[in-house]
Amino acid sequence: MMRNRIFRLSVAAVALWVVLSVAAFGQATVTMMFREMDPHVGQLFELRVVEEETGREIARFSVPEIASAAFDLEIADLRLGASYRIDFYADASGNGIYDAPPADHAWRIALPDVQGDAARTFTHNLDFTDIVWPPRLDGRIADLEYRNGMIDAETGMSVHWQNDLSTLYVGLVSPGTGWLSIGFGPENRMQGADIVIAAIEDGELVIEDHYGNAPTSHRRDDVDHVIQAAGSEAEGRSILEFAIPLASGDEQDVELEPGSDVVIILAYHGTNDRLTTLHTARSTASILLDE
Repeated sequence: MMRNRIFRLSVAAVALWVVLSVAAFGQATVTMMFREMDPHVGQLFELRVVEEETGREIARFSVPEIASAAFDLEIADLRLGASYRIDFYADASGNGIYDAPPADHAWRIALPDVQGDAARTFTHNLDFTDIVWPPRLDGRIADLEYRNGMIDAETGMSVHWQNDLSTLYVGLVSPGTGWLSIGFGPENRMQGADIVIAAIEDGELVIEDHYGNAPTSHRRDDVDHVIQAAGSEAEGRSILEFAIPLASGDEQDVELEPGSDVVIILAYHGTNDRLTTLHTARSTASILLDE
């Protein structure tokens, strides 16, 4: 059964919101209709959808070249009653990566309290938002995907990272096929550190949020604050990508501040996936968070 159509004009976003019907099985589809995108024909266009409650990215689209000034994208499997934000940009600078406006043109649209299948029209405008485009957490790390990176000489591990004002995104690579981990803000060796430890077992990612409860031991947090993660194994290496809040409010986590230097602990095992197995190698380093 179709509900009455509702039309609402959002002046700030220059977008028309049309609720079409109540979705079946507790899910909805939103069709984004982009119009008057003439300045960006031939340019890279990317869009991501984030669930507001969890901070999880639930969809991402990449259009290598915008073919025409009018085009549509369909976003499926949205939960009824959930709220989302849609971030998107056109690569006006032409360098193949996101740059803050005005170099690239970027926007953010809110989708509060989704109630059914809908269509939304976005008309090109100059009301830009810096959406701080994050890496795609897919267990693969592309060149220039993260703003920052380092190779740790002691362990041979590489660390990639970037952050916005609320979330830290990390890519971690170890020279082995066993577990791998990184800890943030230790007070005394492992004690006090906020630790993320993971392994890829039979192609599936196992990941846990720990805290350093003593100089040489750690335990699993009472509450897991890993927002999203992915992992893979390739050519004898393990790859982990994850996102965590900078400040979860949990006393078992470390509060991280944008622009600050953060001491990190790195460790991995060469072959064993058991998270309780003693490391093959470990080290301590530091990273500088984005402001």
